[in-house]
Amino acid sequence: MQLALALLCAMAPLRSAIALDPSKALTQYVHSSWRTSDGLPQSSVMKVLETKDGYLWIGTQAGLARFDGVRFTNFDRSNTPALEDDWICDLAEDGDGTLWIGTSHGGVTIYRGGRFSHFDSVAARGALTLAVTVDGSVWLGGYGGMTHVKDGKVIRTYTVADGLSGDPVARVLGDRNGSLWVATPSGLDQLTGDKFVAYTSRDGLPGNDVIDMGLDAKDMLWVKTQNAEPTRRMDGHFQPWIIPGIAGAGIHDILEDRDGNLWIASLTAGLFKISGQQVTHFSTKDGLSSNEIISLYEDRAGNIWVGTNEGGLDRFQNGSFTSYSRENGLAGDRTYSVMEDHAGDIWVTTPAGLNQLHGDRFHVFTTADGLPSNDVWALAEDHQQNLLIGTARNGLARMTDGHVVPGLVARDGIPDYLLTAIVEDHQHALWIATRGGGLVRRADDRVTTYSRETGLLSNFIYALTEDDKGTLWIATSDGLNSVTDGHIKSYADNPLLAHAWIVALHIDAKHVLWIGTIGRGLFRLEHGHITRYTTRQGLLNDTVNSIQDDRAGNLWIGSDKGIYRLTTHELDAIAVGTGTMMQPLVFGEADGMKSSETNTGTQPSSWRAHDGRLWFPTPRGLVVVDPARISLSDQPRPAMVEQLLADEVDTNLAAPVRLAAGTRRLEIHYTAPNLSTPKRTRFRYRLDGFDEQWIAGSAQRVAQYTNLSPGRYTFHVGASDDAGRWGSREGILHFELLPQFYQTWWFHLLGGLAAILVLLGFYRMRVNWLHARAAVLEERQRIAGEIHDSLAQGLSGIVFQTEAALISMERAPAMTSKHLIAARDLAKSSLDDARYSVLNLSPPILDQKSLLESLSAMARQLTGGRVDELDVHSSGTAWVVPAEAKHHIVLIAQEAVSNAMQHGSARTISINLTFAADTLRLAVTDDGTGFDPDSDAREHARGHGMGNMRHRALSLGARLEVTSEVGTGTRIFLSIPRPGLLTRWWQRLRGAGVSRIDG
Repeated sequence: MQLALALLCAMAPLRSAIALDPSKALTQYVHSSWRTSDGLPQSSVMKVLETKDGYLWIGTQAGLARFDGVRFTNFDRSNTPALEDDWICDLAEDGDGTLWIGTSHGGVTIYRGGRFSHFDSVAARGALTLAVTVDGSVWLGGYGGMTHVKDGKVIRTYTVADGLSGDPVARVLGDRNGSLWVATPSGLDQLTGDKFVAYTSRDGLPGNDVIDMGLDAKDMLWVKTQNAEPTRRMDGHFQPWIIPGIAGAGIHDILEDRDGNLWIASLTAGLFKISGQQVTHFSTKDGLSSNEIISLYEDRAGNIWVGTNEGGLDRFQNGSFTSYSRENGLAGDRTYSVMEDHAGDIWVTTPAGLNQLHGDRFHVFTTADGLPSNDVWALAEDHQQNLLIGTARNGLARMTDGHVVPGLVARDGIPDYLLTAIVEDHQHALWIATRGGGLVRRADDRVTTYSRETGLLSNFIYALTEDDKGTLWIATSDGLNSVTDGHIKSYADNPLLAHAWIVALHIDAKHVLWIGTIGRGLFRLEHGHITRYTTRQGLLNDTVNSIQDDRAGNLWIGSDKGIYRLTTHELDAIAVGTGTMMQPLVFGEADGMKSSETNTGTQPSSWRAHDGRLWFPTPRGLVVVDPARISLSDQPRPAMVEQLLADEVDTNLAAPVRLAAGTRRLEIHYTAPNLSTPKRTRFRYRLDGFDEQWIAGSAQRVAQYTNLSPGRYTFHVGASDDAGRWGSREGILHFELLPQFYQTWWFHLLGGLAAILVLLGFYRMRVNWLHARAAVLEERQRIAGEIHDSLAQGLSGIVFQTEAALISMERAPAMTSKHLIAARDLAKSSLDDARYSVLNLSPPILDQKSLLESLSAMARQLTGGRVDELDVHSSGTAWVVPAEAKHHIVLIAQEAVSNAMQHGSARTISINLTFAADTLRLAVTDDGTGFDPDSDAREHARGHGMGNMRHRALSLGARLEVTSEVGTGTRIFLSIPRPGLLTRWWQRLRGAGVSRIDG
């Protein structure tokens, strides 16, 4: 049932593109296959289509896949709601690049600009087949007729009532003339304009149930009806199409390439290719995924894609190399030596016989044809055009005009060892190398043997070659020898070549000797100078099995890991010291070789034919490459970003990309669709603002970034062509990573301000500490002055009066009492001075009282009943005065009160405190004796008191006025400004004015 439904959905029209090499058999193309284990959503491939962006789209019975040549991206109902059915019947791309997807029971889904949407104007079963015509229209056929859509809008639906022969529509196809061909179960219809013309069995069709059709390169229509061979429309009539060699194969689909080669899909027998009269076949025995083929498609590069039923997807493509194996007529797959004779035929040795490739056919020679052994190894052609054949242990055979004639054996002086190389020198002497028996020279029926005893480094010889000067070079298992005029020279003393296992020798057009070794790399011997090349300089590996140059002078190396090309420019640059690295162009199984390994140890291990093609023997057949026609693209693929995962969550790239704050891990998946040689595409990428230079891409095609800072970024990715040259068509992705709140500019600004405030706070603490230290020093100085002015002088006076009293007791007793009274007065005065100093050192606790309360407490304590009247009062609305400022104000008032009592003998003292909005005023008035402000003597009599008052007023930023007259008392007036709010704030920040009234 599945296959039957698949047939209804999968009939594809014929397409043409750049064709594959028609001279190759199907088995000589590079064949690849993909199954569900490789990423396909399901193994029944209904339809294949390459879109303009280079992707290959594969419709299966369980979803849609997009393929870039390396990986599949699958879409189905679980991840694509717009795809209402997973069974894909047909695919088509219109002129705008919109992909139309026809499903079995879900109508049509379109893909445009990276987004899927459902086309709701068609019924669920109305899009089993799709076609795009030359005018850009899209035609949808299925149950219910055929629908015409243009510019995304339904123009008209055609049904049986409008002239269709039947329902459902199985296939729709547009020709170059603008006509539409419609296949139905009741016949074939041609729609021109709005008029249908019907064709049935009466017009030559085998039946009316038309299931498939196509157009060839000349726009000739072929039609396939149920249970019948295809027919073609010629001259307006349908005639049976007899395809030689395909009869009874159950043809399901036909594809014609641009060169006219036919590709035939069978439902039972696999794939056929017809090139002229040659029919080749490829089936499951050859590696085809399934013999039931549903669809055929040729992409723009000329690759043939084969969709099978329950087998997967297959691809056939041209490779740079063409392989010949047992399937193509070789006696065996393991090949040893290869050469071209004078007639242009290619000769190949195998363990199963000698092979001659003439044209495109092999002829095998064995012991039945006179060979002494089927196990043949070395080859050469002498000056008489005889083919010389070295065997394993049966001597040397000779072939003349296609016939084997007696050769040389042990009795002729040929050692009973495997013959590895044969060279005829410029004197027509024959040199024969053996594996274990040394070297033999035969000339004029005389045999000369060279061995370790005569100067060879080893009896195991693997290659021989003669240069233009007649020197014979000998590759042994223990180094390099040469023979000139019968004299053997050894290179054992050269540290580079000493004990090297040499298996290949080649002299190029510049007469440079190239030496290939096992495990030691490649050597160049030129004018006596040796240059060594290893993997450090770019070799694929350090074992060189064979060496050959092409017409451009490039070197081709056969190795255990593939055949690769080294340019003469890079080789020469390393030899002269101007270069350090080479970029080998590597070929392997993806390029047509059945094995990447080449053989060595016998000669010739490679050959350049007269047409320039290079031949190499391998363990799985003979391979050939034309260096002038390498199947590589010189057009860099456009790189593109496929997917962005932010913390493993897929991001919509169709809209501006803004990633959430806190995103830590990004995965950017990129690609450059390459359906032919994807492994040759190299990538590089760069993230502006993060990467300083291009980063080499990995095989996974993923760029990963972690812990990016918030900001705007641009990601660039570039792809190379097959030769490694970078293109200019980059894939670009712009995205923005949003910041966390603590990563925003305003948070940074606030943080900066906070840091400044903290620094200013520390600065203020430091300034305050310095101010405090200065204040301590100043206080010490003041105390010292007061002690000197008051206590010290008072005590000195007491001492003087006491001494005078002691003297007077003897001389004038009457004066003793006067001196004692004076001493007592001085003691009282000194005691008052001590109390004053103690109050200054340890004032009352002010910050627990208001300023008025502090002044009152100070005045009462200081006067102690020694005045008749003490008045302390305030006016205005009081406000809080900072403790340090209050301390200075109280001490100023204390100094004024003390001076009034001590020096003015005041009996009445008044303290008046006035609070204003911007000023604090203090007035201390007394009725004492007063003094003359202009008199320095009076000022000095008051000691440090007045100086201390002025200093404290300066600390407060206040104005101090002293008004006094002799006999009328004294008035001390202090006016202290109150700064504004901003001024107070700034003073606090800078630590200045700490004593001022800034409360």
